[in-house]
Amino acid sequence: MKNLVVQFLLATILSFISFADLVIPENVANTFRQKYPNAPEPTWEVDTNGSYEANYRIDGIKYRADFTKEGIWTETENNIDFNELPPDVRSEYLLKYSIEDFRDAEAVDSATQGIFYEIEIVSGTSKIDVMFDEKGQIITPGVPTSENGFFQFWMDQAANDTPLIRQGWSLVYKVVFNLITIYLFAYVIYYRRHHDHKMLFLLLAFNLFLFPIFLSSSLVTAGFGFTIFALLALVRLRSEAFDKAEIAYLLGAISLTFVNTMMPAVADGFSAAIILLTALFADRPSVWRDSFQKIEVDYKISDKGLMLDQSYLREKLAQEYQVDVREITINRVFKNEVRLTLMYRDVPELRETIQSEVKEKPPKKEPFFY
Repeated sequence: MKNLVVQFLLATILSFISFADLVIPENVANTFRQKYPNAPEPTWEVDTNGSYEANYRIDGIKYRADFTKEGIWTETENNIDFNELPPDVRSEYLLKYSIEDFRDAEAVDSATQGIFYEIEIVSGTSKIDVMFDEKGQIITPGVPTSENGFFQFWMDQAANDTPLIRQGWSLVYKVVFNLITIYLFAYVIYYRRHHDHKMLFLLLAFNLFLFPIFLSSSLVTAGFGFTIFALLALVRLRSEAFDKAEIAYLLGAISLTFVNTMMPAVADGFSAAIILLTALFADRPSVWRDSFQKIEVDYKISDKGLMLDQSYLREKLAQEYQVDVREITINRVFKNEVRLTLMYRDVPELRETIQSEVKEKPPKKEPFFY
């Protein structure tokens, strides 16, 4: 009997303690009433951080509002389904993640961050929470669990009300924009400057062949990058040697493909403009007019004692080719010629000076025989 009395007293004390713990400060209750005057009387809880949580329902929807001990409102959230997310958020989610990995979503109204949407994503044993703002931009970065690619994403949205479908021409825009930029890059900038139709075809081929691949899969792994470099190596081995400028143009064509498929539409123009302007001005002849260039020369010389004399060879090459010779590198010596690499700079003023000196020399008089 005594044990029953003791148990009853303990239960009574614990109930009073629990009731005491749930007594809400007046400033917290007043803030709730000012914030949500039409809300019904909530049920209160205290979370592990000591904040007060007000749970209430409006039109059958359950909300939870958080307040500090000082009565300051921090945020209010409620659970929503995937189809209740804004169209921009759904579009961005489907572009980066798989619908099968969606688990839960919350609409959050925060005192510091405004309105955003927190989505719980589960893939295998891993779980991440990704927050999107109202425009669909990711606030906190998450690790993508799958990458569908722009084309697959566009096809999947045919039945949904999304900005992509409302615009209607997003996919067409990607294709047309890529065609315009690669035309400017390959034909207007490269071909009209170098007139190499085979290299023009190679630039167009790399861009247009890779474009549907990038468009259908936005997951570009390190293995894919090694594949691109392997293709470049194969092309170089099976054809004439590329110079540095041609390799730069080829990488530029691939970069345009990547930019036009992976970048958002708002960044397409700026990113492509950087590539086009770099090719336009970096390879401009007038920019490098006074720079040194390298060329391999087979120079004929019969005197074997002078074949390895770099000072003599530098002076003779400068006189014969009328250029400013910076340095020479002897690569191989043959019977009557030397193969060397010549670093030179074309100086028109020097050529004019040499030509004028030649003209000023009096003609050599031939001996007259009687």
